[in-house]
Amino acid sequence: MIQILKEHPWRTGAIATVVVLASVVAVVLVVRDRARPRAVVDEHAGHRAAAPVDEHAGHRGSAGIAPAGFAPVALDPSQAAAMGLTTELVEERDFSRTVRTVGVVTVDETRTAHVHARVRGWIEGFHVQYVGRKVKKGEPLVSLYSQEVYAAELELASLTRSQFRSPELLDAARKRLALWEVPRSVIEKVEQTGEPQRTFPVLAPRGGVVVAKQAFEGQFIDPAIELYTITDLTRVWVLADIYEADVAQVRVGTPAKLRIEGLADPLTAKVAFLYPTIDERTRTRKARFELANASAAVMPGAFVTVELDLALERGLAVPESAVIRTGTRSIVFVVHGGTHAEPREVKLGGRLGGHYRVAEGLVAGEHVATGAQFLLDSESRLRATGGAGGGHVH
Repeated sequence: MIQILKEHPWRTGAIATVVVLASVVAVVLVVRDRARPRAVVDEHAGHRAAAPVDEHAGHRGSAGIAPAGFAPVALDPSQAAAMGLTTELVEERDFSRTVRTVGVVTVDETRTAHVHARVRGWIEGFHVQYVGRKVKKGEPLVSLYSQEVYAAELELASLTRSQFRSPELLDAARKRLALWEVPRSVIEKVEQTGEPQRTFPVLAPRGGVVVAKQAFEGQFIDPAIELYTITDLTRVWVLADIYEADVAQVRVGTPAKLRIEGLADPLTAKVAFLYPTIDERTRTRKARFELANASAAVMPGAFVTVELDLALERGLAVPESAVIRTGTRSIVFVVHGGTHAEPREVKLGGRLGGHYRVAEGLVAGEHVATGAQFLLDSESRLRATGGAGGGHVH
């Protein structure tokens, strides 16, 4: 071999190169073999060992994954006390909210009468002369002279004096006068005396208070003219405006507190009726309250401030102080056993009385951090970026 190398020196370099390449290949194979993951085998069962168990895995949200950019934070009691960590139970509750609006006192339309004469004529007697006067049902308001009524009375008087009077004609004459609302007492007097009455009284159709008057002495009137408006003020209405955003929550029977102009103390009432349309100009719906008013202390036209207590559906609630708003997301920290704070993304409904309605992300019985949550937020974000190790607050 030595003799060959001496005779052919160029072969020495080739052999050296081959030896070096073989050594490199051997090293690479050894490193790759050592880097290959090997299964841990249970020598008793002959099976691969289970992977290590995450002791907090059962405390995560339904997806089992913390929100992006957040990581769980482990605590010990002394650290939690130093941070001022407080929690509150997540539970179902009855949601309600107060809506404030305005209204006005009006007369009760079912206890109001508008007085018109049934015939044309002239007012020749004036019995009720001013607004605010109380009247009784059947009380004379004005005395009216009408040519039509006077002519019908003449006919009735003539029939009563005739020896050949027909019962049918007499009855027809009485009915004609009755349809014009000539009082029965006037008709009977015409029959008894045989003489027509120049005037007849227009009577109050109901008892109450005169709230409007357009009748004057000597005035010529026809059926289109409203002589009086009479209403019973022992019961009044309050009409309140309900804005479109609140219409769905207001129902008949919804309780309210009414602060009426001129009264020292508020009154309580319930919605008695909801009008079937929305006012196109104000975009409101009218709600009606009915108030007893025997003392007449509540006066039509008075301004009213209305506070409605709206009872909403029962639902899961989380305190407003537990929620961290991060742009489009809402994050809470669910605390397990006081030693583990889990960030959880939640979907929330409206905020009512210091609590949010929970739509998704929490279950009843969990505890959420209401104090130190911003420290937890900072630590959780730091853990998520790998900026600290060990998973404990330092």
